[in-house]
Order: sequence, then C-alpha cells, then structure tokens
Amino acid sequence: MNLSKNDQHDRPLFYIVAGEVSGDIIGAGVMKSLKKLTSGKARFAGVGGVHMSSEGLESLFPIDELSVLGLFELIPKIPKFLKRIRETVHDIFLKKPCAVITIDSKGFNFRIARQIALKQNNETKKIKLIHMVEPTVWAWRPGRAKKIAKLFDHLLAMFPFEPAYFIPHGLKTSFVGHPALEEKEGDADTFKKSFSIPKDCLVLSLLPGSRTGEIDRLLPVFEETISKLKLHFPKLCILIPTVPALEDRVRNIISEWVAENVILVRNQDKQDAFAASDFAIAASGTATLELALARVPTIVAYKVNFLTGWIAYFLVNHQSIVLANRILENPLFPLLVQKNCNADKIVEVLISQKNRKNISKEMELASSMIRERLDIDGNTSSNLAALLAFSTDKRLYRLL
Repeated sequence: MNLSKNDQHDRPLFYIVAGEVSGDIIGAGVMKSLKKLTSGKARFAGVGGVHMSSEGLESLFPIDELSVLGLFELIPKIPKFLKRIRETVHDIFLKKPCAVITIDSKGFNFRIARQIALKQNNETKKIKLIHMVEPTVWAWRPGRAKKIAKLFDHLLAMFPFEPAYFIPHGLKTSFVGHPALEEKEGDADTFKKSFSIPKDCLVLSLLPGSRTGEIDRLLPVFEETISKLKLHFPKLCILIPTVPALEDRVRNIISEWVAENVILVRNQDKQDAFAASDFAIAASGTATLELALARVPTIVAYKVNFLTGWIAYFLVNHQSIVLANRILENPLFPLLVQKNCNADKIVEVLISQKNRKNISKEMELASSMIRERLDIDGNTSSNLAALLAFSTDKRLYRLL
C-alpha cells in the first residue's frame, strides 16, 4: 500500500530488531501494545520471527541467521553477520522511523546502534534509539554499562535492580517489568489428559535453549540423563517445549532416542506443560524464570564451547547466571555448568531435589516473591514499553 506523506505522518513507523526467539516474543508484545495505543495506526519494519510476523512485520531477513551462541561460534559467520548489519542500518535510514527498538542480541544490535550514531551526526532529525533486555552487566563486566550509555537514548529494564547500573552514566533507564508475568497460568489436568499421561508418572520438562548451538550441546546430555533417571524412576514422562523455528531440528534429534514417553510440546502449550511438570532441566535463560514463576523445581544446566567457557569462567559472576536466583538473592535453583553439566551430576541433583520435604512450599514462595518484585502496579511490560517508545516523539501524542 502506497501512503501519501500526510498518511505516513499519521501512521508512525517503529523499527524493531529482535535477533532470537525470546526477543521475537517480546517484540510481538510491544507491537500489539503499540497498535492498541495508536488505534491501529502504528506501522512496523525490522527484523523478527514468527511472533512478530503474526503482528504484521515483514522481516528484513530470517532471525535464525543471528542465532549465535558465543565468541568462537561467531567467527565463521562474521562476513554474513557484518553484511546483515549494513543492510539493517541502510534500511533504517531509508525508512526513517520515529524510533528504533532493539531487543537483546547485543552482538548485532549494539553494532547497529553504533553505526546509526556515527551516520546521523550530520542528520537534521535524530533517530531515537531504545533498547530492551540489556546485557547482564550485573553478572559480568559491569564496566560495559558506561559504553552502553553512549549508544542509546533510553533503556527499558526488565529487572528492578538494573537501572542503578546505567543511570549514573547518564542513560535514561526505566524499569518496565518482565513479559514473563504476562503468561497465563497453565492447566495441568487438561494437558495430562490430552497426552494420556498417567497420574503416577514423574513428569520432567527439558528445555535445551533457543539457539541451535545450545540444542546441539545439551540434548545429548539430556538423553543420557533420561537413561540414568529411568533406573530410579521407571515411570518417567519427558516433555520438550520448543518453538516453531527449532521444532524440526529438535524433532530430528529426539527421533533417534531410544527413550519412550517423550513428548514434543508446541509453544502455545508451554504453560500447560510447565503446570504438569514435577521437575525441569533447562538451559540458562528466560525459560528458567518462566519455570520459577510456574513453581517448577528446576536444575539449570549449561555448556558452551571450551574456549568460550574458559573465558567466561574468569569474567562471569556465577551467582547471577540464574535469573530467578538473582531476583530472589538466594541460590534456590541449582546451576550445573561446563564439566558439571553431565548426566551423573544432573541425576544426583534431581534426586536430591525430589527428596526435599518442603520443595513445593519453597517453589510457591519463590514464585510469589518474584512476581512481587517484577510487577509494576499491575501494568504489563509490553504496555509500558509501548508507551515509553511512543513518547520518544511528542508529535505522536496527537494520535491518542
């Protein structure tokens, strides 16, 4: 559809860039809220996946091209990576949005922000740069906060302790809460009936991550873990929640497993699967927070390239890797990384967790505390993020 200049002015354009599945989900929520805020007048461009596409985005290129796990996994992809950065920056200046909203994927998005900052020195109208899901400076390399402050006009923080790291460096930072709070409570009974899961089964969810590298490293560990767990829990049912972009890859891997009662769970059934789960083993990331909110006792397991892991060992605050633990300020959810991320250790820890008498009460209390600390007067993260993005250009207020 070709729009006149007046029509375009009445329909603000937001350029949103998400480089992985979790960012795609967040971006879709913000898009939905922006459409509601502008009575459907907001337009969108950028990079996203199936969730943002469902809200009307035509992605500049597939986001799975940006799914890179670590430093040494990135090296072979550098030429294409740099090409996509150039293409994105060019597209942004071509389309002249009222705001650019980048979500997570710091390796890609921060380079975009730097190039925009360099190119618009001579521009008469400054493109506002907003970032969501900031790097975990509270977990490693806090000095990055000062550099990040030079890149963006506004930072939208997911956690209440994050603004304190950026505001002293002059970066406007607003706590908007976490989108995980927007998820509805799952229905365990309906899920178990749908998949004919017996009541006396131990239900275990496995979440190997949202990147191909994570999946390739963790699923073999999880397969061996299942075999060993069967010796202790013969009636074991395995749930593997996945997303459309990775479903085929996960399905191909687990099709070669000899394990029985393995169920691949669609993304729309994820909360029901969590509600039905007795325990979970998950890669470090947003999923661990979602599981904590769903009151599922979870073991966090993670493994990366040896050299990446060796570097991270000296730079990362391990007590801050698990999001729920950082929010609770309590290592309630066990963390097993690198050499400890193996079947024997996972089985040992899971049995120990199962034998804890008060674990259900601990999970209930943890979920309540996390909700209390992430909630902002009942407002959703998507709505608050949309309102702050909208407020970057005062001329947009006439659309309200």
